[in-house]
Amino acid sequence: MAYATALYDLPSAIIGVLIIVENIIVCYIVYRFRSLRTWTNGFIASLAVSDILFGAILVPFHIIDETAPANGYLIAMVLLVNITNLLSTTFDRYLAVLKPFVYVTFMGKSFRRIVITAWVLPIVISLLPLLWHANPMTTIHTVYLFFVLILGILIPYVLIILAYIRIFREVIKQVQKVAKLCGGRDRHTLRKRRDAAINEGKRLATEAKVAKVFAVITAIFVVGWMPLVYMTIVGALHKMELIPSSLPIIAWYTLCFSTLINAPIYAYFKSDFRSSFKKLFICRKEERLLRSLEFPKENGEPARNKQLTVS
Repeated sequence: MAYATALYDLPSAIIGVLIIVENIIVCYIVYRFRSLRTWTNGFIASLAVSDILFGAILVPFHIIDETAPANGYLIAMVLLVNITNLLSTTFDRYLAVLKPFVYVTFMGKSFRRIVITAWVLPIVISLLPLLWHANPMTTIHTVYLFFVLILGILIPYVLIILAYIRIFREVIKQVQKVAKLCGGRDRHTLRKRRDAAINEGKRLATEAKVAKVFAVITAIFVVGWMPLVYMTIVGALHKMELIPSSLPIIAWYTLCFSTLINAPIYAYFKSDFRSSFKKLFICRKEERLLRSLEFPKENGEPARNKQLTVS
């Protein structure tokens, strides 16, 4: 029994440590490189902090006692914080692609408020069951669960999907517009319009690449949390017999892997993160190389260059 428990807990502990380390690196490079200090990357840093919360708090609590009441609050908190942060990043991409002039003004005024709301609101909602001691047999708890499932999960996902459909439609529309203008015969008449359309197309292509990254992360998040959402729905309906015995373990590891994969996606698919990761590790290698080339110290002080003499 102890061996089986260790076999189950060890992978969770390793995954938890990896989640913490990789997301700390994400936050560090956003802080370290000024070029990464954009509103979009600010939302990524916020999402990374929520992933750190998963690895640093939820994983240890789950290992110590997966049936503890605190786990329910932590799972709800992490789930809702992730959803609100994904909703924020989607809204960021939607404005950047469809309302570029509004985007700069709006985000300049509202970025901090959006991030604060994306954290405070889900934390408050996840702690509401404390008011009725989280008794699952009460009517109010059942109403609360369906409230969270519909307003906190289902509707945000629908909005995210609709937003990405609108974003990619706009990108396709602009690409077709550029292709049409580039095929025009009257170069003098169409030059200005064509150049403007090409520049807009390039901008949209860049924004679309970032949107694809977030769309992939959102899709992985949905798949990762789906087993737990299913278990929550079945539990709210008091139909626990519909939950297979292996599903809780599957649900836990899908949560872990969906959280673990976020940072590698940023590092590999997002060009500014990819270049910053390279700069970071190249700088570290250069620093180590310079240290290895330093002269040895004499009496606690760096050795000075000595004149060579022939005796």
